[in-house]
Amino acid sequence: MYNPCMKSARLFTTVGSIVLFLSALLHGSGYPRIAQRVQSAGIQPPLEGLLKALWLTFSVQFIAIAIITFVARDFERGSRIILLCAACLAIEVAITFHFLGPFIGGYLISVVALLFLIGGWLQFKQQA
Repeated sequence: MYNPCMKSARLFTTVGSIVLFLSALLHGSGYPRIAQRVQSAGIQPPLEGLLKALWLTFSVQFIAIAIITFVARDFERGSRIILLCAACLAIEVAITFHFLGPFIGGYLISVVALLFLIGGWLQFKQQA
């Protein structure tokens, strides 16, 4: 049976997942530059390794969340997973804005969190 609310929910979640996945690839592609900057700045271990690991960890985390939300959009109770992922991204954005200030990546992840929030909420409303 055709349900426009569920179709919209899946669309918002799908778009958010794709944008997050592409953001992860873009973020990961910046690793060589950050590694070079860390080395040229003379940052010593263990801080050097920590910065490199965190850079890659963000990319992997974004890929994992993109996959999780994309799969969850088809689950009966997937809305809860999607809303949880939206909350995780929102908290992450708040922390990075606090320590790094506003920047394009933070705005991009904020948009993804909003897409997940809308998609998860629409899916939740449909299930209720």
